[in-house]
Amino acid sequence: MYNSTSITAPPPPYQPRSLGVRPSNPKIKGISSLPIHLIHKILSFTLDLRATPSRFWSDPEEERVRRVWALYRGLRGVNRVFWLVATSILRATYLESYLSHIRPDYSSDPFPFESSHLDEPLHPSGDSDAAIRSRSVYVGRGRETAVFDRYIAVKVGQELRTVESSLSEEGEAVDEIFKRLQPSARIEDLLLTLPPQFIVPTLSTHAPTRSLPLPQSHLSVTLTPTWAQVYLHSHPVGSGKRGGSREMVVEVRRTGTLEGTTKRIEDGLDDIYRRLVPWGGRVQ
Repeated sequence: MYNSTSITAPPPPYQPRSLGVRPSNPKIKGISSLPIHLIHKILSFTLDLRATPSRFWSDPEEERVRRVWALYRGLRGVNRVFWLVATSILRATYLESYLSHIRPDYSSDPFPFESSHLDEPLHPSGDSDAAIRSRSVYVGRGRETAVFDRYIAVKVGQELRTVESSLSEEGEAVDEIFKRLQPSARIEDLLLTLPPQFIVPTLSTHAPTRSLPLPQSHLSVTLTPTWAQVYLHSHPVGSGKRGGSREMVVEVRRTGTLEGTTKRIEDGLDDIYRRLVPWGGRVQ
């Protein structure tokens, strides 16, 4: 969500406030106006039992889980900055656990590209800082990053239910994530590595046409035990827009690795480009 420079940046220089002079337009600044690295430190302390001890708990593990839950459900909702910082802390906390579930023959990259909302006050397109802050915090998030965030939501809920009752049973949500969602999302991110005559990263506001190159933002991948199907959506995937339509672009046979399956998709798109396979066709 933000790079190491933001966290390690020095605090602003001290400027003593002149006494007896009342500002013409006084503004009350809250904690969210602090430098990012200080907010990160403050929110990290909420999970540190030694830094912020409490006399109302007796089980350290239960207290840890409840504090993580409070960070996830409470502090993230304070404002945009809190959401970004708290989400970064949660991702760092659960990253090792997430990666431990990846199948040995699969690859993973929960952060396929830089998606910082805090380092750059101005967007490359020239949008103002206010315009950027009005956008969804999910803009620029990779497909596997979204799967990682879902894993965090599942784990936080499971851990809370476990400490509340020893009779709590884990469902199949985690297995479903790594059996179906993670492989598909990883391939969807890998589509951006294909040549630009096949895939472009452009985020279009209009329904894409049945032609190459295809906007990656409108593509999704569905996996079966044998086949991988690429679908083109009328709305950007993950935009939250309801309705719309989708149609299959190509279907290819899966290989043992996600990179190998992505290469098969590239070959299938190349066959469509050379008119060897019809739109929506199957490539063996």
